[in-house]
Amino acid sequence: MRYHYPVVCSIFVLSTLTSVTAQNAMKTATTGTPRAEDNPSVAEASSTASAPFASGNVVVRTTVHVDATTESVSTDRNSPTPFHASAGEILGSAGTYGDFSRYLQLFPGVVFNTDESDDILVRGGNPLENLFLVDGIEIPNINHIASEGTTGGLVSMIDTSAIQSVDLYTGGYDASYDERLSAVVDIRTRDLANRDRHAEGDFGFIGAGGVALLPFGRSDSLLVSAHRSLLNLFTNDIGLDGVPIYSNILLSTELNPAKSDQLTLLSLSGFDSIAIKPGGTYPYDDEETNTIDTQYSGWRTTNGLRWRHIYSQRLVGVVTASDSEQQQNIQQQNQFYDIVSISPALGPNAPLTQVYSELSHDGRASLKYDLVYQPGRAFTLIAGASGILNRVDYAISQPVGEPSSLSVNPANSDSTSFAPDFLSGETGSYAEATIHPFSRWSVSAGGRVQTFALGGHMTATPRLSSALRLSQHTGLHAAFGEYAQMPPSVYITSWPQNYSLPPIRVRHIVAGSDLYTGSRGRIGIEGYQKNYSDYPVSTEYPTISLANTVDTLGAQFLWIPLTSQGTGVSRGVELFGETRLGSHIVGQANVAYARAEFAALDGVLRPGNFDYPIVANASGSYRSAKHYEASGRYEYTTGRPYTPFLNDASLAQNRPIYDLLQVNALRGPFYSRLDFETDRSFYIGDRKLVLYGGLDNAFNRTNFLGYYWMPRIGAYWQCGGNVENCISEQHEMVRFPDFGVRYIF
Repeated sequence: MRYHYPVVCSIFVLSTLTSVTAQNAMKTATTGTPRAEDNPSVAEASSTASAPFASGNVVVRTTVHVDATTESVSTDRNSPTPFHASAGEILGSAGTYGDFSRYLQLFPGVVFNTDESDDILVRGGNPLENLFLVDGIEIPNINHIASEGTTGGLVSMIDTSAIQSVDLYTGGYDASYDERLSAVVDIRTRDLANRDRHAEGDFGFIGAGGVALLPFGRSDSLLVSAHRSLLNLFTNDIGLDGVPIYSNILLSTELNPAKSDQLTLLSLSGFDSIAIKPGGTYPYDDEETNTIDTQYSGWRTTNGLRWRHIYSQRLVGVVTASDSEQQQNIQQQNQFYDIVSISPALGPNAPLTQVYSELSHDGRASLKYDLVYQPGRAFTLIAGASGILNRVDYAISQPVGEPSSLSVNPANSDSTSFAPDFLSGETGSYAEATIHPFSRWSVSAGGRVQTFALGGHMTATPRLSSALRLSQHTGLHAAFGEYAQMPPSVYITSWPQNYSLPPIRVRHIVAGSDLYTGSRGRIGIEGYQKNYSDYPVSTEYPTISLANTVDTLGAQFLWIPLTSQGTGVSRGVELFGETRLGSHIVGQANVAYARAEFAALDGVLRPGNFDYPIVANASGSYRSAKHYEASGRYEYTTGRPYTPFLNDASLAQNRPIYDLLQVNALRGPFYSRLDFETDRSFYIGDRKLVLYGGLDNAFNRTNFLGYYWMPRIGAYWQCGGNVENCISEQHEMVRFPDFGVRYIF
């Protein structure tokens, strides 16, 4: 387990879980109201989920469509309906910067980590509990500025202009998806089937990029997208004591060698860096809470293919093969390792102590085969198998350790170094059947078996779901599922005893009702419970679980021994509604009550870091007939939990020392934020120019982030004899602009 400085934490998000699995074979599309920006291809094997604005049938939870000439397969399954977003909705939404991940934070059961990050925290789970798919190919980490063992980061690595739609499954998903503990994010790139040439460019405060669709040959098409950040041209600090620099490129092509075959090729790559220097240049700001200089650079790439073949009207097969590589280089120095190193007499030439070094490389190659068999309308069988080869190559060192913020012991601790270099295999197989006892009722049952060479583990996880249509506009659904996911390799290899960590397990129970679903809107309610077991917890600190680890403010990365004796429970109820009034007004709103609590070695349930009892979201947009569009977004959450300091011990040692008997026992003020954006379109022949601008946190509300320790005030003035003088309350993002121009031709 490692700790992060709080500002760095918004980038290098502390993750608790990872998995090593293959890819889902089926793309997702919508069965809802047709939209120009959301028109999935029919010439493919695709997994289709009902959209937010579903029209009529509320029984079908997931549908697979395949169509080539006269051959077709159409099957029903019962996974809870995903939440759906099109690219047009994301790009036109306030407060997203065009990032699909930030848009998904509006959906029920989803919260965020900080304003600076685009983490997706689903129903009390950690970001690493999410599976990301792009056109059915797994992307281990889809974000820029990301560290080992995470799926979170600063900004998405895929440009939303290259996306057709996104579906978010928040629980109870079927056995065809490779297992994650919390959610599946299924992304479809732009439709290439209609072969219309299209290009657009975007230049704004955040970055610049473009996308192009290029038909070639008789029936083939190519999608190209690229983006580069521009924030470093405007500022050298975006509230992180630094500014990120990143770029990405996506290539996707569809080849149709025969009427019953389709080949999709995908390549997605990102490159990023940031230099974080707290306090600016010498002399440092005395009120600065971070003393760790960080230099980060990284890259990640995924390349894959999917071959879809229609054997007959009843049988479809999909082969998916991919390779993903990821590398990070992180160096950290402590400005304040000892009083000598910040002595005014040494000035800007004061030597800094190297406290952390990481050069890590992960590789993941996978091969998967899926079958869909439907002999008739009343029965469907899906089945598949996968093989995965993981490559681990780390060189990580924290040579001097440090006094732990979790202990009153002033001695340095947890210095370590490790350099694993090995290959490790995994396998997975699944089968799930759906039957229709009668036209209004469907039932699905199946399961998944996985093996993990690292540790020699095997898991078998069942699935069961059902949907019942009560009327044309109302229905009921329920799902049960168990899921298993290995902790990140970097956690497993950091200490010898961690090699014995088994897969983390969770049990989902989901039940809900479509109170109304029609062509103009949807109202629903859903309740859930997630029970975690075999959760990694600290062996040194009996109240510390990975789910409630306090931020060790001012510390470098730190690894400690773990054991899988933790448990947890997350439960809640969500009420949501969506509406579309004609072609001009679209809106959605939801409110959720939930609790997420986890127990460490002492067996006491405590709030997790992402325990927000009340979460409410509302968003809407108005589009005039041709030229204007305006959107707004409001978010409210109960205040974030935090752990107080041991004041006397912290004052005596001039460092933050947490009260581990009150882990996440206190809670900050509530979070509230309003964003808005307006667009103005100009038409130049058949081309379109869009000017957009808006404000995030438009009322400049002060939202609580946490309490930080100011070590320089402690060192120079001994906090004035009062511990409160060394504690600083820090806040989320202030009012922040977003503006730019988009040209479509």
